[in-house]
Amino acid sequence: MTDSTPAEVPAPRPVWGMLVSIVDRPADTFAALLAHPRWKWILPLALGLLVAVASAWVVAPHSARIAEQATMQQFTQSGMSPEEAQDMMAQTARFRTPLFLGISSAITGAIGLVIVWVAAAAVLYFVSLVAGAEFNFGATFLVVAWSNLPIILRSLVQTVIIGVTGRFPVYSGLAALQTTGDTLKDSANPMIALLSFADVFWLWHIFLLVIGLAVATKFSRRKAFFIVLVYALLSIGLSVGLTMLGASFRQ
Repeated sequence: MTDSTPAEVPAPRPVWGMLVSIVDRPADTFAALLAHPRWKWILPLALGLLVAVASAWVVAPHSARIAEQATMQQFTQSGMSPEEAQDMMAQTARFRTPLFLGISSAITGAIGLVIVWVAAAAVLYFVSLVAGAEFNFGATFLVVAWSNLPIILRSLVQTVIIGVTGRFPVYSGLAALQTTGDTLKDSANPMIALLSFADVFWLWHIFLLVIGLAVATKFSRRKAFFIVLVYALLSIGLSVGLTMLGASFRQ
């Protein structure tokens, strides 16, 4: 007969304190979150939505200017005369105001954030199940939500920089090495999309995903790393692919 000691369940901890401990004690923090997961995803989701809305409003004036340039370019390239292009610009002006773009960007940004998180959790959950994990989707979504805190922090930093300096856009990672200063041209450059992933905040996000997934699945960190690698490659491929697709439509 052998004696077995049940695994120690971490005691409940204040959720606000975990915003600090996720930095220096990520494994312990994920263990505490997953031991008492009820509604713990709400805090990072609320922070993400708040930053997305704030970013949309700060960026709106710059987006309006870029939309003006892109629309005029589109009308001109379609073969319209300058007079016809100006008439069309006047008719569609209300869709390029900072107010309209701020509201629409805030809504789409908030919805997009939720969709991206759910999709990321679905990919990680499916690959983990194939690898032999026995856990639920809620645990995966919790890990995804908290591991996105570095991405939220990056968005907040970029929003502050834009608001204070008026410089837009603010590129992440090594993407700035490929910029030309022409926002429309840069938005169609797949190398900028690729190099934006060479970013300390995104690498921090990946690190947290590996730690959190290892805790949730009880896999080794090496095995969790390869599962997260699938998600990372899909994310990079999708971003670069969408950039190339958008560039092809503009030609």
